Amino acid sequence: MDEYAGRVLAERYRLPARPPADGPDTAADGFDVTFDVSCPDRSSTTRAFDTYSGQEVLIRQVPLPEVVDAEIVAGGDGGADGFAADGRAQDGFASGAPDGRPGRGAAAGADRDPRDPVVRRALLAATAAAQLPDHPLLDQVFDVFVQDGSLWIVGELLPARPLAALLAGRTLSPHRAAEIAADLLTALRALHAHGWLHRNVTARTVLVCDDGRAVLTGLAAGAAQEALCGYDPVPRVPAAASLVKAAAGSGAGDACEEGAAGAAAGGLTGLAAERARQARLQVVGPVTERWAPEQAGPVDGSGVPLGPAADLWAVGALLFRAVQGQPPFPEDSAVELARLVRAQAPAAAAAGGVLRPVIEALLCSDPAGRPGAQELRGRLRALVRTAPEPDLGRRTVSLPALEGPADPRRLPILRRRGELVRRGRPQRPRVRPRSAPAGPSRSAARSAAPRPPKAPRSSARSTGAGPEAGESLGRVGVGPAAQRDPGRQARAPRSLGRVLLTVILLLVVAGIAYAVVFLPKSGRDAAGGPSGADLTGTSGAAPGGSPAPSAGPGDDGKGAGRPPGAGTPQTTTPGELAPGFALRTDPAGFQIAVPKGWQRRTGPDRGQVRYAGGGYELLVVPGRDPAARFGADPLAYQQDAEPELAAFRGAGWSSAAGLRRIDVGQTAMAEGSFSWKDGGGRQVYARNLAMIYGGRYHLVLVIGPAAGRAEVDRLYAQASSAYRPDRS
Repeated sequence: MDEYAGRVLAERYRLPARPPADGPDTAADGFDVTFDVSCPDRSSTTRAFDTYSGQEVLIRQVPLPEVVDAEIVAGGDGGADGFAADGRAQDGFASGAPDGRPGRGAAAGADRDPRDPVVRRALLAATAAAQLPDHPLLDQVFDVFVQDGSLWIVGELLPARPLAALLAGRTLSPHRAAEIAADLLTALRALHAHGWLHRNVTARTVLVCDDGRAVLTGLAAGAAQEALCGYDPVPRVPAAASLVKAAAGSGAGDACEEGAAGAAAGGLTGLAAERARQARLQVVGPVTERWAPEQAGPVDGSGVPLGPAADLWAVGALLFRAVQGQPPFPEDSAVELARLVRAQAPAAAAAGGVLRPVIEALLCSDPAGRPGAQELRGRLRALVRTAPEPDLGRRTVSLPALEGPADPRRLPILRRRGELVRRGRPQRPRVRPRSAPAGPSRSAARSAAPRPPKAPRSSARSTGAGPEAGESLGRVGVGPAAQRDPGRQARAPRSLGRVLLTVILLLVVAGIAYAVVFLPKSGRDAAGGPSGADLTGTSGAAPGGSPAPSAGPGDDGKGAGRPPGAGTPQTTTPGELAPGFALRTDPAGFQIAVPKGWQRRTGPDRGQVRYAGGGYELLVVPGRDPAARFGADPLAYQQDAEPELAAFRGAGWSSAAGLRRIDVGQTAMAEGSFSWKDGGGRQVYARNLAMIYGGRYHLVLVIGPAAGRAEVDRLYAQASSAYRPDRS
């Protein structure tokens, strides 16, 4: 892809080229692609291309603290290795600290196990946040690593725009803001049930999708920033305990108050707490949503423990910004903002309307005075249900009425269907000159011929309504129609219908005749066996991509070797195999194409047969799992229940592509490609085929390194197309 011409991160994520102009630039999907050093909270976010999976992803950059050395040698205007003097790379991303000096973890390649304790703590916090279970209203995080003095978080790219981009043009109505808040509350309840606090609910981390729903992002980035400041964002209470509390009916503040309080305070007191607070003022910056009164409290330990109410404060500040177009407190300085949220009441939400009581309750300085999740959910649902219907008055087009009194003869008349199509457009009468030329002429001779009597003019023309009104009404069939033969007028639509029906029938008969004469035959007369039960059939190739197989050695070419409807697949002759492959009949009762020289061995699990050679492995399971137990959908079995893909489902990073289901006759199959990272850190690539035959699942799986994708595809194409069960 030509647009991704920037540098490559972690040897797989290719970034786009630098924007043409300096300063914040908005990409096509609404994300900023530059790093604003004036506001540390506005971390760099942009799209990238994953060269491993072939998919577009979203990468978020969290700058790491700078490392101050004893001696600093001043440099010139430009830096080495493609970095400018301001610390940015040529693609617009900061390569270290905001002032250009090298940051922590600065290295040539990706580092997923840094030695620096601060960087390691941030990496572990972001990784722990990424391991939370998936939720429809929370974004997914695929990878976290350190490179070039920054922490990079790779997540999914959603078809959405940040709420900040929408608020830049206009404010939201109270009911629309309530809809977004309801989605955010659902996502926050899922996090609180696992003992987590989001701590990063802002207008930039809320994405509004094309279908209208709001998705909450930025959990991993917020956890990394809190860890860089010295706090411990990872909950100390196990998730199971939080879920038990939530199921017991406790409020949102009780579901994870114990774990959230410990994670927020992190056991910091005295000088350590003051250092963490000062660092947070620099890292987070003046963002009202991230400075709840309990987060901006004193450092002497007398403050209220941090809990889910802090996230509800962020929702209230976000609602205020959405309906008012500005924050409830001035955001000129982070220090001043932290003081104001504790000392003063927020500004009044004059434009909040029916949402104003909810905003004022959420912005209460006392966390105990804010509504719980259940109460807030009910109030938001009530507001959404009372939303008015959209006003279409501005888009309604009114047709002007005709001038003058109504004429009874101009009223609409009943018209049969088809009359408007058959009537020709009447020609406009020619305008005759006022003065005739002297002497005889052709026009005079034509005028001497007898003319048909003119139709009587309507009163609308005599009253000054204009000829346009009468003529336009005559064209659409509501005026007086021309005199026609009553018998012909009654028979015309029926005759036209009969003609069309006859033409359609002739086309259908011609198509059937063409198919019978010219198309290849299928069924008993086709060489290869019975129709409707073959694995590959007569209408396409096998899943591996090989040509359609021919008749087997035990068949006479007329289907006499097998009973009708037995569903036995066709065989592949050795002449159709690629060079270097041999067709083997395995003692387990199947036939498959295997590279020459590969050794056969049975797998550790019952029913597995393995062929290995050259670092690649071919695994065959001939009918081990019954379809009555695992279901008749091979695609669902392949993704959720197939034991051979358990490593794919349990891996921390995995991806799948090309998943599809193939139904040929009564045979159901599914295939796809899978990539994951095994326990030793090796990238694994596999092609898998799951087929139901004889009421049981037959599996063909080719596994190899990710660098040998082409070889795995070649082995899979030969093995899957030549696989035939019941060949003992």
